[in-house]
Amino acid sequence: MNHPAGLSGVQGVGYDYVFGSGGVYVQSENSHLTARILVAPCNVRGLAPVSEKLALAHGPIPAHVFELGLGWMLAAPDTERFFAVRWDGDAYRLVVPPQEGTGSSLSYEPPAGVVAEFHSHGHHRAFFSATDDRDEQGFRVYGVVGRLHDPLPELALRVGIYGHFAPLKWPQVFDSPQPGLRLAGEGPEATPGNPHIRR
Repeated sequence: MNHPAGLSGVQGVGYDYVFGSGGVYVQSENSHLTARILVAPCNVRGLAPVSEKLALAHGPIPAHVFELGLGWMLAAPDTERFFAVRWDGDAYRLVVPPQEGTGSSLSYEPPAGVVAEFHSHGHHRAFFSATDDRDEQGFRVYGVVGRLHDPLPELALRVGIYGHFAPLKWPQVFDSPQPGLRLAGEGPEATPGNPHIRR
């Protein structure tokens, strides 16, 4: 409980729910990431405000690391692909585990100890599907890249705290302006002659 005099309560093992004047938040922290997001907004009298936050312990991820993964996805735009970003003790590194992808499915062994995960949706739009919600139950940054055949591919970003999610913007995760892509919801949508189908 976030009282005007400060927080009270016992800290949990993996994550905590924090009650503030704006509702219920969930927060967690590990050696790579600290995050707090609002999961149930409401007005609670007598409590102090709580703010959402995202902090990468090793600083923002270099955009060129993401660009390496994006280039690998663009090399097979009709096949779903996956890559992750791991802190190796000195720098962020690209991780590409063994995987099998088709135009509408992807199977891989999730790598351990990563800060962020990204997968592609081929020529479909970038969105988090119900399957993604079920699979992405860890504590990290998640991303989906879509519309790989378009001049500007599309990216959706979010932070996941053990099944709770909140959208993110590019500057919250990366160290420089976004390369040749746009965030989901920004710019022109699909035209009637260029439909994008949910999987």
